[in-house]
Amino acid sequence: MNLKALVSQHQQAFKQKVVQAFAAKHSMSMEQVVEEYEDEIERYIRGKYKGIEQAVSEIHEFKRPVVLNIRRDPCSDNVCMICERDQPNIKELQRLYGDRLVFYTIYDGSPEGALYHVIHQGEGEKLLPLTAVIHKGEVKKYWSGRPVEVEEYREYLDPLV
Repeated sequence: MNLKALVSQHQQAFKQKVVQAFAAKHSMSMEQVVEEYEDEIERYIRGKYKGIEQAVSEIHEFKRPVVLNIRRDPCSDNVCMICERDQPNIKELQRLYGDRLVFYTIYDGSPEGALYHVIHQGEGEKLLPLTAVIHKGEVKKYWSGRPVEVEEYREYLDPLV
């Protein structure tokens, strides 16, 4: 799954939902909404996806495989116990692979945290954390809502490094 293509698809689907909601609220056809408010809608969409696109651009710049970890901010009032149970596994990966990998953490409350919804393709319940192995812009594998054992990560990481 190409990460930039996933963002583009998600953005188009979101735009469609925005147009539908606006049309329903104002008793207009979708065509009327697009014709009259296209610039405003585009500006709104760009604003919503700015953080996501910035994170994706940074991830694309790395020449090494990336372990993306989207998790709850450990300083927030609502601690995610699953996120906390996964952290020792991430730390072990950092120890094992060192600078052969890039470890990229995003907190769910940040604008970039919406990348979770782009990567998570609707399989199963949407729970934190989401951890993905990304290489050369391709999402090789992602896990969500559970701690992942080091050996399971290694299945996807070892062939890349």
